Amino acid sequence: MRSFAILALVCGCSASSASAPSPDAGDVGDAAAPAAFATFVELAPRDVTLHGRAVRVGARARIFANVRYADGGPRGKPVFVAFNGFASEVVRAFGTGPTTVAEGGAVVANAASLTKLASVVYVDPRQAGYSYDLGAPSAADCSPDVFNEYVDAADVLLAVIALLEAHPELDGPVYWLGESYAGVRVQWILAYLRARWDLVPYVDDGVARAVAASKHASLRAGQILIQPWLAGGPTVQAVAAACTDASVVADVSASVGVPCGADACACATTASRSLYNYTYTDARQTTREHEASAAHVVVDRAAALLGVPLASIAGFADRARGFKCAPPDADTPSDAALQAVFGALPSGQAYFVPYSPLQPGKETTAATLDWRTTPLVGAAFVDNLRDVPAFVTDARRDLVVPTRALVPALGRVIDPARLAMTDALHVAYPDGERVVAIRAYPSAGHMVTMIEPDAFARDVAAWLAR
Repeated sequence: MRSFAILALVCGCSASSASAPSPDAGDVGDAAAPAAFATFVELAPRDVTLHGRAVRVGARARIFANVRYADGGPRGKPVFVAFNGFASEVVRAFGTGPTTVAEGGAVVANAASLTKLASVVYVDPRQAGYSYDLGAPSAADCSPDVFNEYVDAADVLLAVIALLEAHPELDGPVYWLGESYAGVRVQWILAYLRARWDLVPYVDDGVARAVAASKHASLRAGQILIQPWLAGGPTVQAVAAACTDASVVADVSASVGVPCGADACACATTASRSLYNYTYTDARQTTREHEASAAHVVVDRAAALLGVPLASIAGFADRARGFKCAPPDADTPSDAALQAVFGALPSGQAYFVPYSPLQPGKETTAATLDWRTTPLVGAAFVDNLRDVPAFVTDARRDLVVPTRALVPALGRVIDPARLAMTDALHVAYPDGERVVAIRAYPSAGHMVTMIEPDAFARDVAAWLAR
């Protein structure tokens, strides 16, 4: 299998350009053509405005992207841009690509691969996963001025536009596929694409120019959201209320084997069950998450999971010249095998870290998180929905972002009379209603594609064909 890597430079003041040629698009899909590639997309420093303040995003970022081409070749096929909350390791490891991480950690073939439907582009946001920044960090480089939801979404969008321009074979309509917090990232990406800067306390002229200059046919064909955070701060209260729903209490009681009282979430926690899947113990859930991360640092597993050997990817050899602000901790697998291949890193650094300083609990500086405290992202979701169709999962064993909390949370953002939930979410607008497809996964927790990849793939296929 051949692999290709590019290092693209995205200027903060103009459209993106690639510093090396993309593969011959004409032969992609032929027997000798690659089925996958991986690259780092380089983002230049840029000036932005955040909450009315001038901010310099000063570090040169290298954003990691991994492409698994659609079966039979990418021309004309949809493009799914995929990530979970703070990296892409969970969605890549569980049930979306040609390979998946089985219980126990082995990387095996996945019969439910979304490449039957689309090319899948996995993106690690700034400093998450394999991504890193070049140079030596300053306090500003690691501050909430850089690691916030608005810059995070802008970085991903800039990287994706550059990648698509460097790889014209990825010419199909773009669908943003996100899990959990990625629901926030997707809403801001769509707002930027729709030039709805009035919805966001952020101004980024570099992003606006890159969007205007993009020649891609469709960058906002749809959003495929797995247990997403969509309503902003009101979601916190709505999730707490969902934990007291009688049917949820009954289901958790049946699973743990004791009466739960009034709060299913507290009951699951007391019983050492995971809020991500109340039928799993905390230990089993943690093990599965660690297996996903470990598959990115065990060299042969990583090659199987990404579809290319890491040693073939330009940019890994430069890692010692860069940094990640958040140091590795108990959630980070040992990357001793990667250091044996690419060389040792300075103390406190790692090649792969499954989070970034954006993630709650991983911050380098305490910050007030808009997506946890304000309704801004909820208003953006409602506005985006006018133009961008949405598919949302309903994982019945998820207590972290239960889908039953979505309508109550949105009812704190807009007039509740505009909302109705049947087997779909209906949102009323002056020019007619929009319908969000809601698909139920009774056996799944938060990580839907880990438990029900076949059903998820079938449902997405049916939604695309609607």
